[in-house]
Amino acid sequence: MNAESKRKRPPLWFVVIVVFTLFTMASLQITLLFGLPWIVPIPFLWSVFLGLIFLISGFTTMILALKELHITRAFGKDIYASKETSQLVTTGIYAYTRNPVYLAATLLFLGWFFTTRFTVLAIMTILFLALFIFVAKWEETELTDRFGDIYQHYKETVPFFIPYPKRHKSIPNGKK
Repeated sequence: MNAESKRKRPPLWFVVIVVFTLFTMASLQITLLFGLPWIVPIPFLWSVFLGLIFLISGFTTMILALKELHITRAFGKDIYASKETSQLVTTGIYAYTRNPVYLAATLLFLGWFFTTRFTVLAIMTILFLALFIFVAKWEETELTDRFGDIYQHYKETVPFFIPYPKRHKSIPNGKK
């Protein structure tokens, strides 16, 4: 084992807190720099209605994703598992979208923005969406390396982010 692999990586929760803090500060700075209004002028009832729809959709999607992924794996416990012990999750909501956790988080951010109408949250939603897409693309490279043709087939069959209404049944479970 080399020194690089022995080095302890920060826990995922710590990384999430740091990124959230940085994105909050950046969003505040963008709002101030461009003189944007603190509250987006969206009619209150429409805003709350849309916010609730996004929040309910986001919570539902997150629960379904965590049910399939299991909570310890979802929060990074198995992130560095060996290729031999890894298994590709393709069941449940993962049969409709390859990135349901990122989709759920985006829906929750949208719901939070619409219920509060804060400009800062709109900017944070955009920043997080960009981060989610970047990380998901990086994960695709890792999953292609780890699962090869099985992941390629899954990638060709299941959409990246926005789910299709029809479930695809010919997805292998990812066990090598």
